[in-house]
Amino acid sequence: MEPLPPVVPYLTVRDARTALDFLQQVFGAETLMVLEDKTGIYHARSQIAGGIVMLYEEKAGAYRANSTPEVLGGSPVALRLELGDAAVVDEVADRARNAGAEIIVEPINRPWGRLAEIRDPEGHIWRLAASVAGT
Repeated sequence: MEPLPPVVPYLTVRDARTALDFLQQVFGAETLMVLEDKTGIYHARSQIAGGIVMLYEEKAGAYRANSTPEVLGGSPVALRLELGDAAVVDEVADRARNAGAEIIVEPINRPWGRLAEIRDPEGHIWRLAASVAGT
């Protein structure tokens, strides 16, 4: 296995298989690893556009203190996905909508590029962006 980047988001989810399917369908993610025991998936790793996202299922009494966005009443963190092309922002936002995500901010042009913001079915916030060179 290749070394990990210095910072890797680790998402807590209700249903890891559904979350992995969403990542693949919307972002073209490749599932690199799934580890499970009798209680479910306790670690999964996906690659999205050269970056890594890890996730695990929330479990009552688990040693981890994390909770899903639903339990917390919303996501305290947003994940920015740099897509490199303004048209791709629109395409990914459409795929996300079709896969059950809520569009929080429809694709819009900003001075620095194009942006859309979605809430995935697990409640995590994704900022889809295409920056203008030099910004």
